[in-house]
Amino acid sequence: MRTELFLALRHLRPRRSAVSLITVTSLVGVILGVTVLMVVLAVMTGFTERMKQKLVETQAHFQIDDRAYVITDPSKIVETVKQSGGRACPVMQGPVLAQYKGSLDPGIMIFGVNAEDLKKQFDWKTILVEGELDFDNKGLIISRDIAMRWRLGVGDKVMIHSAKKLTGLVTFVKGGGVKLNDKASAYLPTEFTIKGIYEVGKYDFDRMVVFSDIDTAAELFNFDWGSASAVLGWSPDPFKQDKLLEKLKTELPAYRVVSWEEQNQQLLGVLAVEKRMMFFLLIFIVLVAAFSIANTLITSIYQKTREIGMLKALGMTDRSVTLVFVFQGFLIGLIGSVAGVITGSLVIAFRNDILALASRISGTELFPKRFYYFSDLPAMIVPEDVLFIVVSSVLLCTLGALLPALRAARLAPADALRY
Repeated sequence: MRTELFLALRHLRPRRSAVSLITVTSLVGVILGVTVLMVVLAVMTGFTERMKQKLVETQAHFQIDDRAYVITDPSKIVETVKQSGGRACPVMQGPVLAQYKGSLDPGIMIFGVNAEDLKKQFDWKTILVEGELDFDNKGLIISRDIAMRWRLGVGDKVMIHSAKKLTGLVTFVKGGGVKLNDKASAYLPTEFTIKGIYEVGKYDFDRMVVFSDIDTAAELFNFDWGSASAVLGWSPDPFKQDKLLEKLKTELPAYRVVSWEEQNQQLLGVLAVEKRMMFFLLIFIVLVAAFSIANTLITSIYQKTREIGMLKALGMTDRSVTLVFVFQGFLIGLIGSVAGVITGSLVIAFRNDILALASRISGTELFPKRFYYFSDLPAMIVPEDVLFIVVSSVLLCTLGALLPALRAARLAPADALRY
C-alpha cells in the first residue's frame, strides 16, 4: 500500500474529535446526494419506460388514415401491411355521448373493431375482468373505471349518442344564434348492452375507451358498413420499425402513416427533458457535499499542521502531501457513493411501501393515478446511470479535496513545526 493512501485511511479512521465528526458529516452528505440522484433518475427512467410500455399496449404501433376522409375499403391497406411484415386491422373510432340512468358522460371514445381482430391484438385473458368479449346484438365492452363511475355492470343497458349526428341537428345563423337544420332528420340514440368489463391499467385509457363492433360504430357515425376511420398496425418490434414504416409510406402514398412515437412525441420529449433537468438540479446536492469535504480537509490541515511539518521534515515531497489529502477526498467520495448506491437500491425496492406510509402520515395521496396514469410508482435502475452518478460523485469529491491538498503542500516544515 502506498504511504499516501495509508495516511489518508488513517485520517478517515473514526476518532472522538471534531475532525472525525466533520468527516462523517461529509460522508453522510455524499450518501444522501447519491441516494437522491439514484432514486430520482430510477423513478424518471421507470416512469418513461412504463409509459412507453402502456402506450404500446394500449395503442397500435402505427396508424394509417386518410387525412380528410373515411377509408371506404380498408382491406387493401390491411393486405399491404401484412405483405410488408406487419399486422393490421380496420377500426372506427370517435367521440360519443353516453347516457345512463338519466345522466350523461361526454368524455367517452368508442373504439369499433372486429372481435377476432381485438383478440389478436390484446391479451383479453388478462385484460377482461368480467363478462365476455361479445359484440353480438350491439354488445359493448367498458372499463372497470367506467363501470364504477356509471354504477353499471354486465347485462345493463346504456345509450350512446353520436356527436356527429347531434351537431348536425342545428346550424349557425349569420349574426349569431342557431336554428334547426332542415336537411337533418331526427334520430334515436343506439342502445347497447354491456357484455364485458376490462382493465388495462392506464388511467386515461381506462377512463374513456369503450369497445364495440366496427359496423355498429360505423352506423353510429353515419358511415357505410365496411368502412373505417383508420387502419391500426403492429410491427414485430415497436421500437425498431422505421424500415417498415418507410416501406408503407412508399406503397401507400395517398394515406398518412404515423408511428406511436410521433403520436406521443410531445409527451416522450417532456419526459426526456425532465430526466435531464432533474439530474442537473440534483447534482448540486453532491456539489454541496464536495464543498463540505473541502471544508473538512481545510479544518484537518489546520489540526494536523504539526504532523504535516514532521512528514515534510522527514523527506515527504509536496506531491506526496498533496496526494494524502486528494486520496482522502477520493475515499470519502468512493465510500459515500457505494453506500449511496446501496441505500438508493433499498429505497427503490421499498418505494411503494415508503410512498404509502408517507401518504398515510400526510393524509394526502402523493401519487394520484388520475395525474400520473399508474396505480404504483414505477422505477427502473439503469447500470449506465448508476455508473455515471458514481463517477460524477467521486470526481466532484476528489476535485473538492484538491484545493486544501495544495494548501497543505505549501506548508514550510520549519513554520509548521514552530507554530
